[in-house]
Amino acid sequence: MGGHTLGSVEGEVKDMVEVKTALVSVFDKTGLKELGEFLAANKVHVLSTGGTAAKLREYGCTVQDVADYTGSPEILDGRVKTLHPKVHGGLLAARGNEKHQQDMATHGIRPIDLVIVNLYPFNEAVAAKPDDFSYCIENIDIGGPAMIRASAKNNAHVAICTSPAQYPKIMEEMSGNGGCTRMAFRRNLAAAAYALTSSYDAAVSQWMATQVTEPPATKTVSFEIERPLKYGCNPHQLPAGLCAVNGLKLPFEVISGTPGYINLLDAVNAWQLVYELGKATGKPAAASFKHVSPAGAAIGVPLSEAEVGVYEVKGKPLSPVANAYVRARNADPMCSFGDFVAISTEVDVATANILKIEVSDGIIAPSFEPEALEILKAKKGGK
Repeated sequence: MGGHTLGSVEGEVKDMVEVKTALVSVFDKTGLKELGEFLAANKVHVLSTGGTAAKLREYGCTVQDVADYTGSPEILDGRVKTLHPKVHGGLLAARGNEKHQQDMATHGIRPIDLVIVNLYPFNEAVAAKPDDFSYCIENIDIGGPAMIRASAKNNAHVAICTSPAQYPKIMEEMSGNGGCTRMAFRRNLAAAAYALTSSYDAAVSQWMATQVTEPPATKTVSFEIERPLKYGCNPHQLPAGLCAVNGLKLPFEVISGTPGYINLLDAVNAWQLVYELGKATGKPAAASFKHVSPAGAAIGVPLSEAEVGVYEVKGKPLSPVANAYVRARNADPMCSFGDFVAISTEVDVATANILKIEVSDGIIAPSFEPEALEILKAKKGGK
């Protein structure tokens, strides 16, 4: 049997919402000076807590402590600051809804138009003291995610900002719209906010699962887009992105160009082949991959005079690395057209000069000689 769902709450929906009141409570104070001065210049009434409130007063903001606004002090060593009906009522009230307006008037609730919140650094806490259970627990943010989710839910009326990187956008939005935010802008912020709380909860859940004798059956994985891709498996599959899992670093760096999904599959599979081949033989190894299949693989054995002629590299400088690539490419030159190349050792100028004239989508290698890198970066205009 399915569960019951809730109907929508009626209210007045406007494209433009003027920012009269902002709630600012941040752990990371980066960019707070510029933001605070902007809010002060726009005569925004600020609700804030603790150290954030003190900083904002320095920057000229009209600040009301949340404890004064709610009539409830911060308690339990700061664990409870903003978890109060006067805060969440101001975040969740549907403007123009008569019942909501009456409730707000009855309980002295002020509508909040902009929320600036960032979260306790849980991942950093776990990295610093992975074996200190109590320390990690204390760095799980409760009030922050609650305010973020409430604000994002009520994006018809509230703009939610969760990162200092968004401050310039907030200021630009308000400056360009007479101190207001637009619906499309608020929805974009709401989507980013839910992505953040989802990722944050996933990190907490994964860590908690390592601390118990019966881990939960459900596991959440968080993907962070590192860079866009040209497209997915096929050109119509957009948008596509290269993602890191759970905040981990990617095993490679894209130095130049914009690879596609198949390019990346070719790169990681070709790399595994040449890495093992080079390790097993003690010689430079190269592979030519096309559509996740090897068109050729070889090691750096010198070419015979006949091979130099057949492979059309007569008069070209040939290093052991270049020999490996020429052999790999010419194992099946037709299938290697538009390939992705892997080299097990540093790519030298001789190899780059041969690659320069071939139709090839990209190359993966542990390192590049500076001149060789510049030669390759110029290929296809750096694309």
